[in-house]
Amino acid sequence: MLKFLDFFNYARSKSPWIVHFCSGCCSLEMLAAMGPRYDWERYGYIMTPTPRQADIIFITGLVSKKILPALLRTYAQMPEPRYVVAIGACAYDGGPYNDSPSVIKNMTEILPADIFVAGCPPRPEAIIAGLEELKEKIKRGEPSASSQGGLWKEMKF
Repeated sequence: MLKFLDFFNYARSKSPWIVHFCSGCCSLEMLAAMGPRYDWERYGYIMTPTPRQADIIFITGLVSKKILPALLRTYAQMPEPRYVVAIGACAYDGGPYNDSPSVIKNMTEILPADIFVAGCPPRPEAIIAGLEELKEKIKRGEPSASSQGGLWKEMKF
């Protein structure tokens, strides 16, 4: 049985499907990573229009209290195991808008990120490097950070 799980994790790491939750300017750098110069499809990454087929959710940009229910609904529609990649300072802690009362101050308490790609905005190379790190985590069979905990399980959305 262990060999089968190893094979399953290896196969899943080779072609992860990604759904993009766009709420900020870091999406422009993500689009650059998808373009012909960086061409992330050569690494096996595929964008999917629906969360029901996605392995990874990209959170790019600011998460406000108003948009949080939509993010949690999107995440809840993803099949297990599901992974979270927070791209940019805003997705992690609110970035320069941290002191606003309508901004989620620490997104990782609600929905823990497996990989955080630092920057404002991060370079496309950093986004691809973060995804490669996540692929190695998937290949090793490590559980996702959000399956370990987070407040998203107790929230009504």
